[in-house]
Amino acid sequence: MSMSQCCLAACFAMLTVFLFAFAGCDDGRSVSAVTVCCNDSADPIFLRSKTDDDDGDGIILDEDFPAIDDENDDIMDHTWIRDSYGVYHLFFMTEDHGDGSFIEHYRWADPESLGYVGTALHPNPDGWDSHGLWAPHVIQHRDTYFMFYTGVDGTGGNPMTKQRIGLATSKDLVNWTRYPENNCPGTSGDGCIYECDECWTTWGGPPGSYNQQCRDPFVIWDPVDQRWVMFATAKSLNQYGEVTVAYSDDLVYWTGAGYIDATRRLEEGEGSQTTGGQAENPFVMTHEDTHYLLFTDWQDPEDSVTTLCPRTIVQYATSEELTADSTGSFNWIYRGYIPDPGVNAIEVLAIGPYSVMSQSISNERSGYWNLRRQLRLKCVIWGEGFVFDTSNLSFDCGDAPHALSPTAVSTTRR
Repeated sequence: MSMSQCCLAACFAMLTVFLFAFAGCDDGRSVSAVTVCCNDSADPIFLRSKTDDDDGDGIILDEDFPAIDDENDDIMDHTWIRDSYGVYHLFFMTEDHGDGSFIEHYRWADPESLGYVGTALHPNPDGWDSHGLWAPHVIQHRDTYFMFYTGVDGTGGNPMTKQRIGLATSKDLVNWTRYPENNCPGTSGDGCIYECDECWTTWGGPPGSYNQQCRDPFVIWDPVDQRWVMFATAKSLNQYGEVTVAYSDDLVYWTGAGYIDATRRLEEGEGSQTTGGQAENPFVMTHEDTHYLLFTDWQDPEDSVTTLCPRTIVQYATSEELTADSTGSFNWIYRGYIPDPGVNAIEVLAIGPYSVMSQSISNERSGYWNLRRQLRLKCVIWGEGFVFDTSNLSFDCGDAPHALSPTAVSTTRR
């Protein structure tokens, strides 16, 4: 199956797996098991957040989009983590209308809805992350949850704003505390663990022109080299966005490793994209010993009305190793685009041995623009080589015909 065909196979893939969903008890002990199917003829599954009143007039569902964006909390740069009871938890940044942003926490309450828990983390008005918190990523290591996030000291539209990577920890996914360290010179406040001040980025150069970009952390354990690997967004010396990489032995102290040339715009077209130029929101999923680095480039969509098979915002590169170097990391090879247009900030949930993409609806190319910033769930269906398709997800399987057994995908973290 070729991705250039821009088609989804009409597959009815029966995945007999168990999805543990929160069923109403605050301690998460009551769970239920449901059967999950990959069925492209099924209606798409969407998850939405709570409604709010952004314009403060006491009436919801009347906001002036896009001047005031939107009638519910935007689910954009998000992360999933499953707790010890089998309950899935969702964390994401709220929308920023110039007043700062913080990180919200939801539980997956039943197969087609989210339950609001509360605010996980607020900005520290006296610290390095005084204005807003972006793009959380949560992992579990032993008995502790680690939340990596982007802390900023100004708005996203201010070219002088500095972005850095922070860390907070929790034992229960509800109560979060910034890690009592600050590894960022010249800043105050706990939790600052890394800034992308490397020779392959513009971070250490003059302020302004959005030079201090360092956001969207994704952290994964590398079992081969026995270390933690962080993928993040930075600004390349060629003035385009790139994915930068750092290593750590303890999740707190990080050393820059290099950058991935395959994620930045290279107009000569060798090993990377030739258009766009803002690689961000990295996420790695693994299939048959190959790592797939997904990244978003919102500057590089094509119009699905005038283009038969439009490129999509989310693209990817592959490598057999979770390594990077300061010359461009040519072990990572640019592969192109995922099948689904109009989505960004992809996360992949491991449900049983299978993978499900959690896609934030970002624009009209999705076909669901009225559901902007809701999450659509899609199964990953692996093809030959380094391509894959996606299929709708169903929780009402019945006797799905033409049962298939897609190859297992592992996104396991230590």
